[in-house]
Amino acid sequence: MPRLSAPEKSFYRVLEDLRDHLPALTLVGGWVPFIYARHVWKTETVHLVTTVDIDFGLTGQAPASSKETIFETLSKLDYRERHMDIGRLRPIVFYKEGKIPVEFIADAAMKTTAIAAILGPEIHVNKLEGFEFLMKNRLGAGVKAGLQTLMLYCPRPSAFLLHKLATVTQREDDFKRAKDLYYAYFVLRYVPDIASLYREVQEYRGQGVFPQVPGNIEAYFSSLTSRGCLWVERENGPDEYIRDVRRDAYERFNKLKDTLQSSG
Repeated sequence: MPRLSAPEKSFYRVLEDLRDHLPALTLVGGWVPFIYARHVWKTETVHLVTTVDIDFGLTGQAPASSKETIFETLSKLDYRERHMDIGRLRPIVFYKEGKIPVEFIADAAMKTTAIAAILGPEIHVNKLEGFEFLMKNRLGAGVKAGLQTLMLYCPRPSAFLLHKLATVTQREDDFKRAKDLYYAYFVLRYVPDIASLYREVQEYRGQGVFPQVPGNIEAYFSSLTSRGCLWVERENGPDEYIRDVRRDAYERFNKLKDTLQSSG
């Protein structure tokens, strides 16, 4: 394994801390492309880590391997608690080593009792509409953390890609929209089997999943000077392999749009 940066070391420590809880969790957010490249595709690429925040989705029930809630586990380790509401002890967000937030997300329809069984009632959870799609379409990756190999779950690349493109318009600011479009570009650029990726997104399209995606691609990638192309170019930075990242992003996203529209 290549030499790890400080955020990467902390990330693997969090996985070790949560090892008994991982079957009930699905990694989401900015660390997913890192896991794809390092542990699923086994690809050496640059610009792997663009975030420090660690986000997990809640999947199903608490695993039998866990004898306590995530709150009970993490409260005994090197995490600082940040209180969400002034004057109230709960809910809290845990910060690994006092600086890296570890947050949890659940589908809006997930029952409070099911959430509490995994997290405990003390931890803050974000609830999102349509989030269950990612939880149902996930894959496992063997991740070496410390002296052991852990099974970490993350969304299938096709599901991660579509979800980012479907929800980008709901993000609260351009900073987060740019990050999400870069993560989508990362998948389109580095996935080893693009033909299989296209087949899977066509299957989702046939099921009526995220019909807004072609329109969102058009909104952000209609020309070389569209916001999406400019954002991807900026997030990617200088590139030793592709001379014109802006054009590359334009072509990849528009090919995906054409693929989705042809299957609609």
